[in-house]
Amino acid sequence: MDVVSEYHDLVRKDVLPFVPQEAGRVLDIGGGIGATSVALKDRGSASHIVLLDQVADQALPAVDASYAVDLNDLDALDELLGNAGPFDTVLCLDVLEHLVDPWGVVAIIDKHLSKGGALVVSLPNLSHWSVTVPLVFAGQFRYADKGIKDRTHLRWFSREGAVDLVGSSGLSIELVRSSIWKKAERLVNLLTLKLFQRHFTAQYFVIGRKA
Repeated sequence: MDVVSEYHDLVRKDVLPFVPQEAGRVLDIGGGIGATSVALKDRGSASHIVLLDQVADQALPAVDASYAVDLNDLDALDELLGNAGPFDTVLCLDVLEHLVDPWGVVAIIDKHLSKGGALVVSLPNLSHWSVTVPLVFAGQFRYADKGIKDRTHLRWFSREGAVDLVGSSGLSIELVRSSIWKKAERLVNLLTLKLFQRHFTAQYFVIGRKA
């Protein structure tokens, strides 16, 4: 089967500026065919790429090792990372919200991070107006095929929840950034002096660092 999804072959250019310049050995969890981590390799940041995804058999040639693993099987994940690690940078880009126990996954990642290693996470924002306004004023919450209200999301996070998740195993929080997708929302956010920024933020980027 050919990969035709917009997601699996997507380079997350929005995340690249936040990834450490010296990414070293990169673990890309839920990274599709590895497009984002390969972009890191192309720019000279990543030296080695390990990819975990359901479509790992279609990984790009520049990916050094790829595995199809059930991320909800924490024992299997721990064993695999123990054999393939340690890692200097771990990417979890819009994947943790799909898991039964993302806190357990973060703990395992922490275990297999090298000293000074970074966990780079992106998570959809539960506080976005498209969620809160219909819920507060009409009592409605309708799932969608993609985006913030993706029907495959099992966990939901606000800014505080995202920070708590990344720091739950003891990683120090190095960076938190808001991502506002639409130009109109960015304009209104500026006009309102960013007082309601959490409601225009579609996604949070959080980086945790191992001491």
